[in-house]
Amino acid sequence: MALFEEEFRPRQATEALDRIAVERSVSGAVTEHARRIVLGVLEHRVALDERIAEVAPAIPVSELGRVERTILRSALYEVLYSAATPSGETIEDAVSLARIYAGDAARRLVNGVLGSVARSSGGGG
Repeated sequence: MALFEEEFRPRQATEALDRIAVERSVSGAVTEHARRIVLGVLEHRVALDERIAEVAPAIPVSELGRVERTILRSALYEVLYSAATPSGETIEDAVSLARIYAGDAARRLVNGVLGSVARSSGGGG
């Protein structure tokens, strides 16, 4: 949610994360895990977008819906840079979020991009 908010209010993701954690009474451990993902996505955004563009060249990253772009960035960060969650679980969660919040076409896009990246990087598990 903090990364999605970043789409509308650049440079506000960490503040959004702190606010959301308080509003929803999120535990410290969950908040810190989310913070690592948020900061990682912000740090690697250019590389993540390049990877998305490489795997799905028909749709420029700037033209993806904000929901799809946010889901892809965060899940790709987890698949490529974080060992905290197995790739399969990350992909399953991302596909589920895409289906719920952006529809079936987004679900297929997210599944295709993440599956391709996981296979090419050796992280399908």
